Amino acid sequence: MFWQSTLIIGLLWAIGVSAGYNPGATDNLAVYWGQNSAGAADAGKSQMSLSEYCSNAEVDIIPIAFLSNFNPIELDLTNMDDDKNMGQEVASCQKAGKTVLLSIGGSMFTQGPSSPQAAQALADKVWSMFGPTGSGGSSNRPFGNTVVDGFDLDIEAPLQNMAPFAARLRQNIDKANSGGGQKFYLSAAPQCPFPDVNNQAMLQGDSAVAFDFVMVQFYNNAKCDIRIFDDPAAKSDPSQAGFNMDQWDQWAHSSKNPNTKVFLGIPGGPTAVTPSEKASYQDPNALAPIIAYSKKFSSFGGVMIWDMSQVWANPGFLDTVTNDVKCPPAANANANANADANGNTARQSNTSSVQRARRAHQREWKL
Repeated sequence: MFWQSTLIIGLLWAIGVSAGYNPGATDNLAVYWGQNSAGAADAGKSQMSLSEYCSNAEVDIIPIAFLSNFNPIELDLTNMDDDKNMGQEVASCQKAGKTVLLSIGGSMFTQGPSSPQAAQALADKVWSMFGPTGSGGSSNRPFGNTVVDGFDLDIEAPLQNMAPFAARLRQNIDKANSGGGQKFYLSAAPQCPFPDVNNQAMLQGDSAVAFDFVMVQFYNNAKCDIRIFDDPAAKSDPSQAGFNMDQWDQWAHSSKNPNTKVFLGIPGGPTAVTPSEKASYQDPNALAPIIAYSKKFSSFGGVMIWDMSQVWANPGFLDTVTNDVKCPPAANANANANADANGNTARQSNTSSVQRARRAHQREWKL
């Protein structure tokens, strides 16, 4: 099944069938790029430039991480040469069929807008800088005329006025989508505890915003993340053991957008998680039952991985996850049942074939 699915993916790529986010599918695969987390731990594993990854047909969505500050508006990326180069790299990924988002937030994003009015003004400014050209009058466009496919909010602190910021982005996105042409999306990346206090105002209540999908971080949180599946109790009922995909599914159906999709967020390597939370990284061969269980929920939209550098430094990880995500649940179950006597499956990796010369260049844009 693995080689058959890989062959199909390769053939689709060869004849020019685009990938990208599919709201009607359960096999979307998102991988963050921009923070070089593997390279931070081991310089020999530094991430490549963005365009180097876009020939990989397995990845559908690439959130660029991060727009890390509002005052001033600041991008903090790795392997970024200059404004024109970055725009070209984003455009090359879009031509390859990828949905490219700009992710706002991260652990260094520590100050929200000063007021709801300031939040709306900031949202309009960000939209004019990275959204459709001529949409707000900003002459400062870090990616040139290249337009991202939307925005992701990775808010990891209890910041003020992020809900009105997200709401104005939603308004701008809906207005642009009503005109046809390029499709824009709004996503969020809450942590798995429900409710996530850092995102609660955006996700629930009177100030809730309609998201197209949320990529829930099921890692770095012992009470609800994927390590729960190490508990024997999870074999009979993962939700009773603490894995709370069911809560996120219920939220999705009752949210501002009842068609919101929920992604299973996982770390792509051992150093993708904080040192004290190493147990929340799972070997790729242990992920099949977690993905199969998550697929049972009707809001399930796919898998998110943090981050690209981790995946490429972890041979076999992406191929194994792709096989589990892209195959139907029944096929996953059969593959699991057909493991050999030693508990090994016939999965192999071709990840090394796309390893290329890496660049290591980092700077910040204060805009």
